[in-house]
Amino acid sequence: MRALIQWVTDRLPLRTFDRYLIKQFMIAWGICAFAVFGLFSVVDGVSRLDRFLRQDDPLPLVALKYFAGMIPIYFTQYLGPILTLLAAMFTATQLNKGSELIPLRAAGLPISRILASFFMIALVMALSMILVQELVVPSFKDQIRLADSYGRALASIQPDMVADSRNNLIRVTNYLPHEKRGQDVEITTKHSGLSITSKITRAREILWKNPQGGEPYWLLRDGEVEQFDEMGMKIPIPGPEGSVRLAQKFSEMKLTTDMRPVDLESSDREIEYLSFRELRDQYKRRPYLKHLEVKLHRRFAFPLANFILLMLGLPFILRSENQSVVLGISIALALGATYLIVTETCANLGTRGALNPMLAAWLPVLFFGALGLTLFDGIED
Repeated sequence: MRALIQWVTDRLPLRTFDRYLIKQFMIAWGICAFAVFGLFSVVDGVSRLDRFLRQDDPLPLVALKYFAGMIPIYFTQYLGPILTLLAAMFTATQLNKGSELIPLRAAGLPISRILASFFMIALVMALSMILVQELVVPSFKDQIRLADSYGRALASIQPDMVADSRNNLIRVTNYLPHEKRGQDVEITTKHSGLSITSKITRAREILWKNPQGGEPYWLLRDGEVEQFDEMGMKIPIPGPEGSVRLAQKFSEMKLTTDMRPVDLESSDREIEYLSFRELRDQYKRRPYLKHLEVKLHRRFAFPLANFILLMLGLPFILRSENQSVVLGISIALALGATYLIVTETCANLGTRGALNPMLAAWLPVLFFGALGLTLFDGIED
């Protein structure tokens, strides 16, 4: 690991002290990442041990699949900026401990120039989060969903009701994203231009079919259809030998709808697995879903936390010339947790409509960014 870091830093067109800071930062980031993800794995693994034991595969393999799938999600959605801050606080504390900043400041270098390497690495970390979110997670989303199912009480998700453009309200009780298969389906169809139900279709299963060379469609299995007139009265269906039935049963039926699997997968949790393009396309199709707009803006806003947390945390270390690694890490964890709590709170308010979705995503950036600039500007050169 050290040899790789040395090889990279030796080839960067930077000053000696810049290469030194980057080297120390990368070492600290590796240590922090190993410690944080290791602690997460132990705590999360113990809490989900009973669910792991229910799987057919051996316990070590189940745990390995679960954490391999969850680490990219936690890195892009939660831990990326915190790791950047932890590494920066650890490195700055070590520099204070060795009095290594004194000669640089005595030489007339402003503190902003000395710390430029930290912010350059923050840019790299922000870009890494974006690349993982846009390339890695969408490419392996089915495998990640399957891994996530190992740690849940149920392997399925419970999607929200979907309204399509054909006057259908589609409710799927349980949905398996990696199989694109739902269970216990009820479809309520309204009369055109009226709020009165014209048809209710129930099925045991709904399955996404994508035939080669043909248009994809939803297939309903093992169900029944009830018809209603414009007064809301049930229409009897003639049966054999003059009998009358209230519902028409079917073994298989093609569903006419513009609903797509992503509509069932775009709950607030499942949206994490979509790329920006998929998320944008889904928002264009369903602009009334506020959580889609919140997440769309958050794709740009959250990576900026790598810079904001640095501006918040580094002044605490540099002003007091703190030499305690424990104190530096404690400050980093407190700042990171506070930022995440505020970010999630604003996102929930935006999803519920209590806050404008765009403001919900950008408010933490604006507030903490302004506070960070004030603190960072107050560092004495």
